[in-house]
Amino acid sequence: MKVEVVIKSENLAHVRGGEVVLYKRGDSKRWQARFKLKDLKWHRLATKQQNLQYAAQTACEAYDRARFLFDANVPISSKRFDVVARLAIEEMEGQIASGNGKSVYNDYITVIKKYLIPFFGNYNLNSIGYEELQKFGTWRVKTMGRTPVHSTITTHNSAINRVFDTAVERGWIAQAQVPKLKNNGKKGTAREAFSLSEYKSLTSYMPHWIDKGHTEKTNQMRRLLRDYILVLSNTGIRHGTEAMGLKWRDIEWITQKDGERYLRLTVTGKRGKREPIARHATEDYLKRLQERRPHLAKYSFDELLKKKVNEKVFVLDDGTETNSLAGTFRTLMRDSGLDKDRDVKLRRSLYSLRHTYAHFSILNETMDIYTLARQMGTSVKMIEQHYGHLQPSQKADVIAGKRMGSKKKTVGQAVVVEKQKLELVK
Repeated sequence: MKVEVVIKSENLAHVRGGEVVLYKRGDSKRWQARFKLKDLKWHRLATKQQNLQYAAQTACEAYDRARFLFDANVPISSKRFDVVARLAIEEMEGQIASGNGKSVYNDYITVIKKYLIPFFGNYNLNSIGYEELQKFGTWRVKTMGRTPVHSTITTHNSAINRVFDTAVERGWIAQAQVPKLKNNGKKGTAREAFSLSEYKSLTSYMPHWIDKGHTEKTNQMRRLLRDYILVLSNTGIRHGTEAMGLKWRDIEWITQKDGERYLRLTVTGKRGKREPIARHATEDYLKRLQERRPHLAKYSFDELLKKKVNEKVFVLDDGTETNSLAGTFRTLMRDSGLDKDRDVKLRRSLYSLRHTYAHFSILNETMDIYTLARQMGTSVKMIEQHYGHLQPSQKADVIAGKRMGSKKKTVGQAVVVEKQKLELVK
């Protein structure tokens, strides 16, 4: 339908009886538009049209939409996505710095910088809907080089919602304008872990492997990696943020009523701070780490913990922090042959040690999943999702209970006692 346009000059025209004004700026060939609503404020838009009739139609459509939104008490215009996204990042970084932020904020910040701003940066928030989200999904697969799993999309969706929440709080967009996000990611595979025999093979191999490096720096890395592996396997803490951020002040003894002492760590993970209990053997691995630092070695282990030293635990002998443990671990897997002939997607990483801890806790130590979830800083649902493939036959001794008296099964005259003991070695 043709819109009636009243031309005022070469660069000025009116439509809708003067309620909508079309104009050109400077040397631009494209028409701009402005109009007033009941708030008596000018609202402007770029029609992106050189043809006056097309510009008039675009401006009238925007005017009608704006009047509808105004009457519905919905913001008419909003900020660009990248502006709000950077504000959301600033807020999360501030909370992290103050100690009130969640560890998962680091993941959100990474997602916003790496995926959301590059794709949605120039969009106005109120223009992002189903079609734009579908395009983003296609772009994300191409950018990542794979189809993201369910948990990855959950993190991305949470990051997007964080940006929209920032805009809603400031009145730049209404809650009704926030798009509904879906998660059609593929189901994650069962987590790769070491079997007990593989774990024993690994821990037996490491002492001989340590000093075979080409340089002293390489040997230091291998010594550090050995104790890093053993601590992760005996605590279930996460590789990376949790483990590499651990300081001596975060380790302490707690004593139970029976007089037994236990090592308790304080780590900050995806669900905030928690205090996992370490297996007893962890004391030996921490002592080795202490002994390689001359200024710490002069104290007894108990004295060191009482001093609450504000230094990181997992560092090289001179106190240097390293980001190369993952690469050294891959070398260890290659040299030990434990990843030989395994599919690339199934090769183990340092995260496999956390999954190994979970497997051993369930299979060999009969730890219930509720305690395990608290210990590992995750949910019962995640424990069931990733370790639910463990079969009843693997827990037959727990499910069946103890045999009574004469019902004990014998082979010949000997009583068969089958109990696999977990030994997470030196």
